[in-house]
Amino acid sequence: MRASKRLLALAILAALGGCHRVTAGQSPGGETVAVASGPEQAPGLWSQSVSDRHGVSSLRYCLDKAAATTLAAFDRQLNGRCARHDIAKAADGTWHFSTNCDMGAAGKVATEGVMRGNFHTHYFIEAESQTVGASNGSANGPSRMLADVQRLGDCPKEMKAGDVVLSGGGHSRLEELAANP
Repeated sequence: MRASKRLLALAILAALGGCHRVTAGQSPGGETVAVASGPEQAPGLWSQSVSDRHGVSSLRYCLDKAAATTLAAFDRQLNGRCARHDIAKAADGTWHFSTNCDMGAAGKVATEGVMRGNFHTHYFIEAESQTVGASNGSANGPSRMLADVQRLGDCPKEMKAGDVVLSGGGHSRLEELAANP
């Protein structure tokens, strides 16, 4: 998986970690919403398919509370690069997010998006981003990303919490991917 795809996949996963902060603000419907806790994925084996202008990539990962903590740590790492990282729950149950991040050689990335669905079984993420200043010129410009994230069941015996199977069959760990975005 290319570094940008890996970063995109982790950022999607980390978006859930960002939901666990307490915030207050305006929902897209204009109502103020205080968020005491955000959506949490149920433990188990999850499949994530991400499509953007570069194509489709997928991964599977095994999640428990400790692995979710790894995602929250990656979210904090992103916050160190992000001048803006807002998330709010709307009255209709969707989660709206907005980020402005300096990803170094990967460019400055502004993203707006929404997460909807049941975070214990199956949910979707739609996001639009604009990248400028990336050293890889093909990464610059607008991009629309769609993610389909679905719980497949319990983790199989050959996978432990935090294990990731990447597109193409490669294996990794959430903490390794988070350490090398």
